[in-house]
Amino acid sequence: MHVRIVCPEHYAYEGEAAFVALPTADGELGVAPRHASEICSVTAGYVRVCDAQMGSVTHTFAVDGGYAEITGDEVVILAERAEDMASVNVNEVRERLQGFEEQLGNLSADDARRAYLYNEIAWCKLLSAN
Repeated sequence: MHVRIVCPEHYAYEGEAAFVALPTADGELGVAPRHASEICSVTAGYVRVCDAQMGSVTHTFAVDGGYAEITGDEVVILAERAEDMASVNVNEVRERLQGFEEQLGNLSADDARRAYLYNEIAWCKLLSAN
């Protein structure tokens, strides 16, 4: 089946797969060829793509929420953000995390920028956890 992970700024992935696992609001959803058509919410977590066979993960992507459309032999994931875990530099992510946490510590409790920093901290933790 054909798999695409699309973000507002770029295509994170496009290729063929034998199986895909998605983090959804209802739990992890496994998709194989000829899956029933479905649209679902994707939560922050990891999309795992198995190119050759189920259980043999070839690509792992961190995603930060969005939607997935499953139609026959195609899976399209529209994600707010997506990053191939194979290309993540954990040291850089940890440095960014530390910077965001320091910025957060310098803000007052009612500062509107806190929400942005909380989101960035959660994203950095997702990228550095796997």
